[in-house]
Amino acid sequence: MGFGFGQRRGGQLPAELTSFVGRADELAQVRAAFEYARLVTLVGPGGVGKSRTALRAAAGLGERFPDGVWLAELSALRDPELIPATLAAVLELPEQSGMAPLDAVVAHLQGRRLLIVLDTCEHLVDACAMLSDILLREAADVSVLATSRQPLDVPGEHCCPVSPLAPGDAVELFAQRAAGVVPGFAVHDGNREQLFALAHRLDCIPLALELAAVRLRAVSTEELVARLDDRFQVLTGGRRTALSRHQTLRTAIDWSHELCTPEEQLLWARLSVFAGSFELSAAEQVCGGGQLPVAEVLGQLIGLVDKSVVQRIGESGSRYRLLDTLREYGAERLGVVEADGGAALRARHFAYYRDLGRRFEEGFLGAGQAELHRTVRAEIADLRAALEYAYETDGRAAQGLRLAARLWPHWRASGALSEGGYWIDKGLARVPEDCSARAWGLLGTGVFAVWTADLATAVEQMELARVSAVAAGDEEVAQFAEGYADGLAALCGDEEGLARLAEVRRRMQESDNLLGLVVMGYEAALLRAVLGDTEGALELCAQGLGLLEGTGERQLYGSTLMAQGLVRWLAGDREGGVASLCGALEAAGEVDEILVAAMCCHGLAWAAAQAGRQVRAAWLLGYAENARRLGGDPIAMLPSLLEHQEAVREAVRDALGGKQFDRWHAVGARLSGRQVLHAVRADADVPGRPPAQRSGRRAAGDVLTRREREVAALVGQGLSNREIAERLVISKRTADAHVEHILAKLGVGSRTEIASATEDRGSGVAG
Repeated sequence: MGFGFGQRRGGQLPAELTSFVGRADELAQVRAAFEYARLVTLVGPGGVGKSRTALRAAAGLGERFPDGVWLAELSALRDPELIPATLAAVLELPEQSGMAPLDAVVAHLQGRRLLIVLDTCEHLVDACAMLSDILLREAADVSVLATSRQPLDVPGEHCCPVSPLAPGDAVELFAQRAAGVVPGFAVHDGNREQLFALAHRLDCIPLALELAAVRLRAVSTEELVARLDDRFQVLTGGRRTALSRHQTLRTAIDWSHELCTPEEQLLWARLSVFAGSFELSAAEQVCGGGQLPVAEVLGQLIGLVDKSVVQRIGESGSRYRLLDTLREYGAERLGVVEADGGAALRARHFAYYRDLGRRFEEGFLGAGQAELHRTVRAEIADLRAALEYAYETDGRAAQGLRLAARLWPHWRASGALSEGGYWIDKGLARVPEDCSARAWGLLGTGVFAVWTADLATAVEQMELARVSAVAAGDEEVAQFAEGYADGLAALCGDEEGLARLAEVRRRMQESDNLLGLVVMGYEAALLRAVLGDTEGALELCAQGLGLLEGTGERQLYGSTLMAQGLVRWLAGDREGGVASLCGALEAAGEVDEILVAAMCCHGLAWAAAQAGRQVRAAWLLGYAENARRLGGDPIAMLPSLLEHQEAVREAVRDALGGKQFDRWHAVGARLSGRQVLHAVRADADVPGRPPAQRSGRRAAGDVLTRREREVAALVGQGLSNREIAERLVISKRTADAHVEHILAKLGVGSRTEIASATEDRGSGVAG
């Protein structure tokens, strides 16, 4: 399909996977509209090309928006309350419930000049309208480009209608897509008239043209036009009156549907249960069964891909999706092809994603943790759909609540505590009776409150969690709740709190509660440090790191290293503190953990300031404080850390002067976690300009280790990271890290530049 795009991170615009045809007038209208309007909405029927046009227009507007163009795809979102949290995730904000998500987004956007693309608004039109109105009023330099089947009806909105293609462009689009089906297909004198007739019959609607192009696998152009003409004659009773565009598109989809085998039709309907993209394994487990055995799903899926009903997406082509219009069509058919209206299908869908949550929890402390995080991120649209299903279905609410609570590492790592809290609170409202699921949910809201320094809520929720856990007989939750409650009591001056917390950890050890031992370990370490027990704090960190050694776990390992680094720094071990913080930042980067990255950058800013590297200190503070401001205040409950932070901030400001400090602080506030990690790895004073770039053309042999030279040589031979890992008998994660280090040290931006960089610099890489 011409509407397919590659995978990407954050809200960056996707790469176009097929050619773009026409739309010169629409693109010019959008460009002109932004001269005087800040909200431009592309309006038109389904299948007409609004999304594709918006993305092409946005790509051409990049020079107007120095802070970027950010895409929020809303087609898979069903709950309007999650729009602010979704936009926060797109903007890569550490949005963690210290502020309402919308307030956090507005605070981040104020002072920035950027464009937000809200794609597919019609099913959430009121919420999108409200969001756009607030952004226009409170963020003066932000503009919005929306796509919708109806206007948002916001003051100041400029609507650009997206009509079907011009006839010549429609024929060109058809010809290009046909060439992908029949190599060598082209427009010539012998078929030009027929192609224009076909475009006319399909009202020049892009989606209809692309669906029709697939038919050339089976019939000639002449037969295609004749068959389509017959179909429209039947629909209009032989009259030459035109169908409405809605009917035209529906007819084109009907036609594609009828040309599918019965098994493909059944799979099409069943695939409509997925809210977002999906893996083959998900399609097999959810959609297989009954008239469509699991073993036959792959074959039918390939058939739907060949017929352009299903898109294969991503660089590896390992994920699939239905276009929104085709998903809606499949959902309509579901009630026809399934005797129960799809109830069993939806139950299987929920079971699959409930089990994904269980796998995430059970595999969390192992070497597959980073991959599990990536899987959950990729599947978040369907995890949301599963939660909605659970909360709306009798007897499923407790399972939904347990799923929401199981995802706590994801909510924290991705900076989405407010969304996690939303789903947990929704479950708690539907599960009032004491049970294990309710106890886990209450614990989750309590822990979220700890991370955002909401002391009163944390104390209240921990007690509720403890009571519920005791009633349900869930000792693990009871231990967590008691441990956190004891720590909070110690923070408030209870001299016995630390002793009780130590007793809880002893019970955790007896019950082999590794998760509890590690979490309570680094939390207690920070607490002991601010209460003056440095030796006890470092001992707890060492114990935690020892427990995790060899497991491959990264999120808690990074948290423990972060705590160790801060404690070492405050105790006067500056070199050891920096080493631990850099290690923690590396570990956090493997799972894209925002909160730990922010805390690490506080400590690294302190180190930079002491070394006289004030610019580096300023942008590190900018990143860390922006995360802290938007994500609540994770160090506010630790007074000595807060005091040290404020003292360093003032010292850096005095050293640089207010104007320069504000400049570099703002630079840091705009950095992503990946950019910060790259700059820290490169020991850069200025982010984005590693030492290897600034200091001239240094030989790679001077900056790369022996192992890195080996890896660089294999990269130059075209080997993938996985192939490099196999060749050198190392883990893929280690190979990934080596390549990242090489890129940073050589000051290059891609794998393809490594070979030329090492050759140009006389590295002797092969040695």
